[in-house]
This record gives sequence, C-alpha cells and structure tokens, in this order.
Amino acid sequence: MRHGAPLLAVLAVTLSCSGARAPAAATTPTARAATTTLAEVALGAPVQQWHATVVATLAHDPALFTEGLELDANVRYESSGLYGSSVVRAIDEATGATLHAFTLPLSMFAEGIARVGDRLLVLTWKEHTAFVLDAATLSEVSRLTYASEGWGMCTLGPEVVTSDGTDTLTFRDPTTLAALRTTRVRLGEAPVTNLNELECVKGVVYANVWQTNRIVRVEPTTGLVSGFVDVPELRPPSTLADPDAVPNGIAYEAATDTFLITGKRWPVMYRVTFASS
Repeated sequence: MRHGAPLLAVLAVTLSCSGARAPAAATTPTARAATTTLAEVALGAPVQQWHATVVATLAHDPALFTEGLELDANVRYESSGLYGSSVVRAIDEATGATLHAFTLPLSMFAEGIARVGDRLLVLTWKEHTAFVLDAATLSEVSRLTYASEGWGMCTLGPEVVTSDGTDTLTFRDPTTLAALRTTRVRLGEAPVTNLNELECVKGVVYANVWQTNRIVRVEPTTGLVSGFVDVPELRPPSTLADPDAVPNGIAYEAATDTFLITGKRWPVMYRVTFASS
C-alpha cells in the first residue's frame, strides 16, 4: 500500500469530493454537484493518516452497486442501488451464497443499511422511505419516513446515524427515524461533504467520501475528523473505466478486528487492517 506523509506533519490537506453520484440515465440518479474543500490543519492537530494492509481478498458480485454493507456474525448484509434494480441481500460469509434477498420497488433507490436488534433498516435515496426488514428472512415488516435524502447509515449505541450527502450527520431514533440531533463534520475548519456509506465502530463513525478513495473517521460528539485513509490501490484495474466504481462499503468484524472494504461493481472485497503511517 502507499504510505503517505502523516497529517500531523503538514499544515494543509485537500479533500477533493468531485464528480457526481452516478451519471444521468434512465436507471441512475441525476448528477450531484461537485464539491472541493481545503482544510488548514494546525501543526500537531489530533488527526491521524493511516495506511491499509490487506490480509485477505474475497470474491464480490460485480453486479452490485454497493450502497450499504453490514456484517453480523456469519451473515453479510449488502444493499445495491440504482432505480429498477435495487436489492438487499443476506450473504453467507463463509460460502458467499445468498441466503435471502429483498427487492425494492422499481421506483426506489436503495441506500445505506443498519442492523438494529432483529431488524434491518434500509434507506432510500430520494424517496423519503425506509424499509424495516426482518433480519433473519429479509421479509418486509414496515416502512418509515424521513425528510432528507438517504445516503449512509450505521448503529451507534441506542441510535442510528445517517448521512445525506452534505457535511451533516443526523442521529435518529431507530424505531421512528425521528431526528434527535445533528453534527457537522469538519477537517480542521473546513466542511467534509459527500459523506456516504457509514460504519459505526467503537463509538466513532467511519465514512466513505463519495467519488474519492478516502475513508474518514469522525468523532460523533464534535464532528471532527480524527483520522483518514486513502485506498486508491484497492481499486481493481477492471473498474478503472467506470467512473462510478469507487470505494463504497465498510463493515467491521470484531472477532478479527478487521474491516471489509469493497466498492460499486467491484469483483473483489478486501479484509484490511488500518495502522498509522
């Protein structure tokens, strides 16, 4: 992996969040505005730059436009977006076999997912609708509504955290999805936008930054970015001609203290560890 200079030793870092979420087409969402932010980070600020070490390479279905990734014991839950083909799968982690699947209505675009007790919550992009599924069977239990766009989601203690493509994380009641509070994500003084797929681990929030190779770690009480890793080397060569095949999908496995990392339409998934550069 590439080892960049530690962020503690530099004064400025540029986060480039350029590009659209997907090209405008009959089965894809319309383009989203490009955003570029520049953060001036004081020398000695508590921000870590990591590198990723691959410990295993796993097969991944390249048909999946990955939006959400969740690992629970031996079952991997994955949501795939795009209008007309959005689906949520429960996959046996040992064999890669699909155990159950839930297909969304053709008019809905699947986004982030989160396991809450015996339920799996599934956001949609612009439809203001969340599906509540039985985690064991992926059968629909009910639907919830929320006001913002849906991007990423993860479970943090008694709440769920959602992103909407801005620099804001919203903390919600997992039963109703009512917004309880928000925090704005910052690297230094600069906003970090295009926060996409989320994973809550040990009290902090990890987020893919859409249309980049970057994953940031966010402190939920302050919104400050306390660490980041860039993973361009993980992108499979076969995806380089696809502008949407960026990294998206983070799942933590507590038993091995590793992360599963994949991307949209990637034929592989990596098990990685993060360490300071």
